[in-house]
Amino acid sequence: MYFSPSKNSFFPKELLSLYRQAGTWPRDAIEVTQAEWETYGSGTAPSCKRRGADESGRPTWVQIPPPDLDTLGTRKRVEIETARDEAFTKGKPYDIAGEQDIVQTRPQDQINLLALSAKAQRLIAAGKGDTIMTFRGQSNVNHELTAEEMDVLSLAALEHIEGIYQRSWARKDDIDTAMRERNRDKIDRISW
Repeated sequence: MYFSPSKNSFFPKELLSLYRQAGTWPRDAIEVTQAEWETYGSGTAPSCKRRGADESGRPTWVQIPPPDLDTLGTRKRVEIETARDEAFTKGKPYDIAGEQDIVQTRPQDQINLLALSAKAQRLIAAGKGDTIMTFRGQSNVNHELTAEEMDVLSLAALEHIEGIYQRSWARKDDIDTAMRERNRDKIDRISW
């Protein structure tokens, strides 16, 4: 087996004549041991390492360089957005008419919460605050609430959603500030 540091790749000895015939044989290819092939050619790299070449052109594990600042900023932004979406999916624990349930707060649930809030507020404004409305939490159990109770529930859930957005925006602002400052450590320290 041969290894080319410039190609960072292995080439089977059996195909040497075909590579030369095609003019694709790397000039810096060196013959390597079976142990080097097994370790660096077919083995799995240790964490944070990848295959490279040492000063002699032999295969070795080398440290993966940290991402450039723009890539790091983009990754951190995706990390924050993922955490935000997980927080929406987790929902808001809530005591609904004496029973614990989860008010779902995913984007599709947010539309429903806004509609329930608007309907409850219209009923309250019309003097019908005791009108019964049905709410179904994550438990898939119907809860019968008055319009006034529905208003309180939906406003609590919407406040929860707003808090998640606020937290997300604050973290993204922190990323933008750290990017303007070109401060890698500051970006690394930002977390949900």
